Amino acid sequence: MRATVNDIGLEYTDEGEGVPLFFIHGFPLCREAWSKQVEAFKARFRVIAPDLRGLGGSEATEGPVPMGRFAEDCYKLMQHLQLDPVILVGHSMGGYAALAFAKIYPHALRGLVLVGTKAGPDSPETAAARRATAEAVGRDGIASVVEAMAPKMLSANNADAGMAADVRGFMTPSKPAGVIGALLGMAERPDAEPWLGKIRVPTLIVTGADDTLVLPSESTHLAKAIPGAQVRFIPKAGHLVAFEQPEAFNAALQGWLAQPLLQ
Repeated sequence: MRATVNDIGLEYTDEGEGVPLFFIHGFPLCREAWSKQVEAFKARFRVIAPDLRGLGGSEATEGPVPMGRFAEDCYKLMQHLQLDPVILVGHSMGGYAALAFAKIYPHALRGLVLVGTKAGPDSPETAAARRATAEAVGRDGIASVVEAMAPKMLSANNADAGMAADVRGFMTPSKPAGVIGALLGMAERPDAEPWLGKIRVPTLIVTGADDTLVLPSESTHLAKAIPGAQVRFIPKAGHLVAFEQPEAFNAALQGWLAQPLLQ
């Protein structure tokens, strides 16, 4: 499906009926990274998963894309779809966008799930590396980003060649301008830690035990900072935990969704 919001075309998945469960993918992925969650949850929830601007099949814009802009795109799509307050699930960069959403649009939030993400800003060194990567993408396209990021998405012990190919397939549709915009937006993102204590919705934090991109210790930190947050560590999973270990991830999410506040 496709909708025009904020003057750009966003492609999205919308399946099932019930309480809206809204998934935001990470960098430099697309909504297909959530395919195993769409199938698992569409029988009981209305499951929505967009391609963020410039990534997957959605249109790109020039220049940095702040995390608040991604959040605004998601909010406008929710309005377009006439959704009630949503349970928002954000992975990695999608988690940065989800945290921005929680700050800007708390009235539109029923619950929050943060997957393989963190609240703090980039270090100066990491921000500089993102800007250098953005320059390289401008010169040479996104192939170098795909080759650098794809091996880090799965556990180092995962030898499933088909799964590795799928992960690359989640990255290759993205536009150079979209990858550049996301990189620059992440490099500039503000520190979310000062207001984590103001989050007042049920929150679940999930991490792959073998994640090397965002260390599991970041999830522990989030759980301590967000009132009432629960945390789950998924064994034998790297950064893309929901795709690599879908049964364990879906079970953790399903158990958390059963609480009355989320019905």
